Formats: sequence, C-alpha cells, structure tokens
Amino acid sequence: MNKIFLLLAAILLTLSSNAQSYWQIQNESGEELLLTIQINTSNHTFVAHTRKDALKEMAGTFTYMLAKTAGKLKYPEIVHSEGTITYLADTTFYNGNFEYLDKSFPLKAKSWKNNFLGQLTDNKNRTHPLTGVSVPSDSPLRDYASLINKAFVLTEQTCWDAKLVQSAEWANFKSKVNELKSRIADDYEMGAVIFWYGKKIALAPYEIRKINKRDSEPKAKRSYSARELKPNVAYIDLSELPVEKADMDELFREIQRKTYSTLILDARGRKNLQLISAALLANHLTPKPADWGVYLTRKWLDSNGSIPNPSEYSRNFKNASALPENNINLLADKGFYLKPDPAPSRFSGKIYLLMDNRTSRLAESLAIWFKSDKLATLVGQKTSGFPMLYENILLTPQYRINIPTAQFYDKQGKCWMGIGVEPDLPVQEDQLSYVLKL
Repeated sequence: MNKIFLLLAAILLTLSSNAQSYWQIQNESGEELLLTIQINTSNHTFVAHTRKDALKEMAGTFTYMLAKTAGKLKYPEIVHSEGTITYLADTTFYNGNFEYLDKSFPLKAKSWKNNFLGQLTDNKNRTHPLTGVSVPSDSPLRDYASLINKAFVLTEQTCWDAKLVQSAEWANFKSKVNELKSRIADDYEMGAVIFWYGKKIALAPYEIRKINKRDSEPKAKRSYSARELKPNVAYIDLSELPVEKADMDELFREIQRKTYSTLILDARGRKNLQLISAALLANHLTPKPADWGVYLTRKWLDSNGSIPNPSEYSRNFKNASALPENNINLLADKGFYLKPDPAPSRFSGKIYLLMDNRTSRLAESLAIWFKSDKLATLVGQKTSGFPMLYENILLTPQYRINIPTAQFYDKQGKCWMGIGVEPDLPVQEDQLSYVLKL
C-alpha cells in the first residue's frame, strides 16, 4: 500500500512540475506559428517548439541526421525555444533563445491568462514583436491542405510557361508537398515545406505568404535621390526607385544639376524592382529609342503557341514605359514591350551595374540590355538566369502566392532562362569597393 501511495505521489509531483500549453503566435508580418510551451516549475525553465519532427519529416531521417551531425540543424522542428522563467502574480516571464532553422534570436516574453507578448532581437539590435493567444490543442491553425491545393491549381493556370508545370520536377515537387500538407500545423511550417521542396523547380522562389496588413496602409510621400559616394560619383539601389514618372524625372534632374560623371546602379540580390520603375529608368540612360525586349505572359503563349518575331513587339504589346499605372496586372495582358522613350534629363556619363549570382527578374533583364547595347560596365558575378516577372496573386483574403507570370525575351527574341549574364569585370569581393577604386 505504501509503495502504491509513493508511486502516486511521484506521478502527481511530475505532473505538477511540468505544465504544457498551446499558443497561436503572430509575428510582425502577420505570419502565425503554433507553439507548444512546456514549463518545468521545479527548476524554472521552459522549452517551446512548433510541431515535433516537422523538419525531420521534410528532410528525411537520413538527410536530417547528416545535417545534424554536421551542425547545420539542431532540432527536428521548425522553431525551437528554451530558457528560464520567472513569475510575478499571474504573469510568467520567459528569457531565452528562439531558434528558427539557421537563425537564432534572443527572446524576451511574458504570458498571462490567455495572452502572450514577446520580442525577438536580431543581430542589428532591431526588435521584432510577437503576439499571441492560447489555444486548446495542437491542431493545425488552418486548413493548409486546401490552401496548397488552390495554390497548385492557380500556378498551373497562370505560370508563364505551361511546360514548366507539366515537367517531372513540378510533379515531384507536388508529390513531396502532398505527402506532408495534411500535417502542416502553421504558417511557418507551410512556408518551410514550400521553400524546401521548391528549391529545385524553375519557379523558385515559389512562396505562399500571409498578407501583411501594413502593406495596405497609406504610405507617406517620399523623395528620391542618388547617394553621393565621392565627388562626381552617384549611387542608386535598384530597390529604391520611384514608380511615378514625375519622381524619376526629378531624380535625374538632380543628377544633372550635381554634374555626376559616374553612375553606379546596384542590382545585387533579388531587388524589389517594379516593371514601371525599370522602364522609366531606361528612359534616362540612352539617347536612342532602341528596343530592349519584351515580357510575355501565359495569355500570349496559350493563344499563339509561339514566340513573336521581335519586329512584331511594338505592334502586339503595350510599351511598359508609357503605362500610367504603377501596379500593373500582368495577367490581364499578353505581354509588355520594352522600348526606351528618351527623356530630356538623360545621364550621359559612365554607368556601372553591380550584380551577383542572385541578380534576377527585372534587374537581370536590365543587365541583358546593358550588355547587348554596351550601355554599362557589368561588375561582379554571373547572374542567376531567372529574368522572369513574378506576381503576388490572391489565394484567400489572408494569403497570396508568388508566381512567375511573365518571361523576358530580348530584342533578338532570345530567352535567357537558365543562362545568366556574364560580367565585364568578374569580381568576387565587394563590387562597390572595387568600382570606387577604379
């Protein structure tokens, strides 16, 4: 009898010293994760994680163990957090680390009743808020299987080339995702699954993202200017170009007023360069209304079945630089013709384009044009070979999908998919420093 009593007492002690709860946590972008928090009250520590073994399932046991042995992965789940806890009245305070795949952040948080509030600090000492509420179980936060099914259907209908979504790579990608989709528990896990298996398909980066409510908030009017790096040298990041003609004209009038003789355009990385911005920029870089190329959408390919002759570009498509809208609906048109309309405030000095192996999309099509017409000196590494246009298409009121809906063909009718642009000056080191030394 005494042994049974002692056994029951031990079980009760174990249960009381280990409390478990489930939380629906949201980051500043609106993405949600399902976090299980286990608190050990006997030593005042906590361990938190998203769905157990999710990462291990994605990678496969063998690959996961290799990665773990090599120190590339620590935990079998997408997110892992642990640290110490303290109490004040009905509030629990957490102090520890937040591990997300290859990134680690210090975490400070608190929970009380059904609420959670925390913040992560990145390596630049910027803070990122986390908010949440308690949920009754670790059931998936959404019907992710249905969401992924919609994404597949939409992709196969709108991807710029039907052959891509009929390929063995696409079929294998779908098969891998379909194996896991019913078990996906939160936004983080869905994003990781799509990214992990999508790396090998020609649609990459292929992403389903939560809509950030801040994107729809009205933005303050901003001014655009080139950065002076040294006398006579101006620098422009292609991610920071205006989408309005008046703003682009003023930017280059300023460059004229300051009599810069060298212009450095930074196309390194995946620049958030819009079609209208690239077209307006081109108007200020050449005195010749020479053809640049065309972006073709699935609408053209489905109705014509062949690539148009370059001599037909101007007849079949709208000129992107003449479009009044800064938010172009690619799917509504068969394509967009790229032909500069030389502006009065035109730059006539030396142009350098900085690029690397992540330069893609519109920045890469600019590099193709610059190389063809010898408008700039290309410095850096060979580009990625993905001069496509991607469009964020609504899946549901909360989610959107990023799909390549148009492909670039140059003025000779050549498709640069999978080719990449070779630099004039191959540089592995910091390209900007290299150019400034010239």
